[in-house]
Amino acid sequence: MEKDLQFLLNKALFFLKFRARTEKEVFDYLLKKIKHTSYSTDDIKKVIEKLKEMDLLNDKKFIESYVSFRLKNNPKSQKVLILELRKKGIAENLINDYFSQNQVNEEELAFLLLKKRWIRWYRLEEKKRLKKAFDFLARRGFSFEVSKKTIEKLSNLGKIELDI
Repeated sequence: MEKDLQFLLNKALFFLKFRARTEKEVFDYLLKKIKHTSYSTDDIKKVIEKLKEMDLLNDKKFIESYVSFRLKNNPKSQKVLILELRKKGIAENLINDYFSQNQVNEEELAFLLLKKRWIRWYRLEEKKRLKKAFDFLARRGFSFEVSKKTIEKLSNLGKIELDI
């Protein structure tokens, strides 16, 4: 690495220290840092290539870790995950490749998410409970069809199956 690019590399390494980032996130961060300097976007691209060589920047690995983290900690539908990845600057082909090989079972995910809430809402009148359930799943990006199937499934379970 050229000596004059060490400044940019250090900035990028600092930025990557806290969590994994996408190429676009690093590019945008470095672009802000060079606003009033003599560095160019070509210099940023060189630094990004260096980070890729060092295996510190890999959008494929980022997708895997991001999706698994989101599904464990704050589950959302596949549609929402795709939108979030796009917003982070991941290439469309990488997103499509990942989700073609790793489908999210939305019905199972919606069931597990809603089951926790359903127990709390069990004593509400049915109309209120259904509205809360649909709204809850809609906020997490689940389709009407998935929401409807999940709610029907939970409605058909008795108190005993829900462990109330």
